[in-house]
Amino acid sequence: MKITFVDGKSIEITKNETLYEAFLRTGIYLSASCGGAGTCGKCKVRIIEGKYECKNYGKLSYKDIEKGIVLACQTYALSNLKVEILKESKLTIGDKIALSYTKKLKELFLSYNVKISPLIEKLNVELPQPTIDDNISDLQRLNRYLEEKDLKFMFQRKFLKNLSDDLRKNNWQFNLCWQKDNMEALYIEPLNSKKDYGIAIDIGTTTIVVYLVDLSNIQVIDVGSTYNSQIRYGDDVITRIIYATENGKLKDLRYAVVSDINDILDNMFRRIKIEPSAVTSAVISGNTTMTHLFWELNPAYIREEPYIPTANIFPIWKASEAGLHIHPEAPVYTIPCVASYVGGDIVSGVIATKIHRKPEISLFIDIGTNGEIVIGNNELLVTAACSAGPCFEGGGIKCGMRAIEGAIELIEIIPETFEPKLKVIGNTNPIGICGSGMISAVSEMFLKGVIDQKGKIIKNSNSNYIKEAEEGLEYLLFSSSDRDIVLTQVDIDNLIRAKGAIYAGISLLLKELGFTYEMIDKVYIAGGFGNYIDIKKAIIMGMLPDLPEDKFQFVGNTSVLGAYLCLLSEELRKEAEKVSSMMTYIELSIKSNYMDEFMSALFLPHTDTNQFPSVMSFLS
Repeated sequence: MKITFVDGKSIEITKNETLYEAFLRTGIYLSASCGGAGTCGKCKVRIIEGKYECKNYGKLSYKDIEKGIVLACQTYALSNLKVEILKESKLTIGDKIALSYTKKLKELFLSYNVKISPLIEKLNVELPQPTIDDNISDLQRLNRYLEEKDLKFMFQRKFLKNLSDDLRKNNWQFNLCWQKDNMEALYIEPLNSKKDYGIAIDIGTTTIVVYLVDLSNIQVIDVGSTYNSQIRYGDDVITRIIYATENGKLKDLRYAVVSDINDILDNMFRRIKIEPSAVTSAVISGNTTMTHLFWELNPAYIREEPYIPTANIFPIWKASEAGLHIHPEAPVYTIPCVASYVGGDIVSGVIATKIHRKPEISLFIDIGTNGEIVIGNNELLVTAACSAGPCFEGGGIKCGMRAIEGAIELIEIIPETFEPKLKVIGNTNPIGICGSGMISAVSEMFLKGVIDQKGKIIKNSNSNYIKEAEEGLEYLLFSSSDRDIVLTQVDIDNLIRAKGAIYAGISLLLKELGFTYEMIDKVYIAGGFGNYIDIKKAIIMGMLPDLPEDKFQFVGNTSVLGAYLCLLSEELRKEAEKVSSMMTYIELSIKSNYMDEFMSALFLPHTDTNQFPSVMSFLS
């Protein structure tokens, strides 16, 4: 059977696969927060012609169903089909990804006052040529030279296979490239070799960012980013763990992320005109699940109590084992993790913001698909992960989407009519609402009386923007002949739970330490999504503590920043390992008082309004 699209292209489909599976197999990617389980309602397509069977319509409205709209993950072809993929269902590359300011990176590195020491060291070697009188083996000749330098290296079979040819090809004068952490000789290169490069990689749940770094002058010379195409298996780490382990697809998830990185690298090499072998070291930073999936380590027990990962500290493996398109012998360093839900990306964040070096108390929040928190200073660091869910990335929200063109990112409400005034990314017609838009909307709805302190929509027959729908009341953001963009009561409840989880996590950690909010000197907000949060709106919503705005600082993608720093310095790699070991992880789910904190935070801005004096001044 065949599926033909409105643009005339077509693909084959078998009787036993869903439309979603057929699309996936042929490289057509749809939004699917649930990984194809039929619960998120994101993978909508319209059947124009043909017979089909839809097992479950999920969250689709009667209006949608009457138009022939189905969920691709729940629909099977019974004949040839003509299909339209809806614009809001397409997984679009080009997210408004926050990249750190690369021009300031060199300045940041120099501020640490550490020497440049990449993963690979080079030793200039000049050996006497063998003669009939000096006829020891090539390896003995090399070792004799090294012993004179008081060095003892380990040699793998691969190195020895090429040794005799490499020595003669270079006329016995060469650079011996070796790895300092294990004293392994890696390869031989000519004395006049061109400059070396390194790559710093952030593997985020949603996005992947790669910095290409000139190791001779520590300058970032190119930056690449893309979606983590594991998204097609689910938006969050739990969904991907389930897919990897219960479906036996761990290799698929690993292949997806490695392919994404290699696609970025291949494009970089074409632009910069360098050979892949010129990249001689790499550093990976990511949360614990992403790190496990990259190295194809079993992540199954990360999600099961007592939540144990395979590893938190990783050996330095080779690029050939990772499958990266760089020098096959290049060492790949992985930023150490802390626990199942606090990974190397958070260790990177601490290194990048220097929280661990400062006497003042800092709060670090990474707001992305999950919410991770660190509180502390140069004497102690306490961390936790909040189960905020993927709603700020668009998951679980009826019209939610990522921050791409067409996403509503800012809302103001006219009090008299409740009419929303929208700011849309790309200044085009909206097709959905992104995380910053959701925060803006909920805080505005609260201030202007559209919702009450519990987040419940207040019925108002005089407003054209509050409507009764199949699943209850909803607030209309935008309407066209094609579709309505709304925030439903279920959406608002999900957003309040997410913000409540983050605020409750902060409150609990402070109490564990015996601190108060007033004791916080600086709040660092990291993550791509964090850069677009309106601080005032987030405080009004009760997601961030009510502190002076000058205490808040957006720090962008600190995960890739930390990877950059560790790429360049052995001292900072050791510092990352020290930070990971000194961080005390608090498992919120087993703390009896966390639920009390969470329940108190399920109000706007909070049950205890004394914690939000500036918000209450708006309302008085």
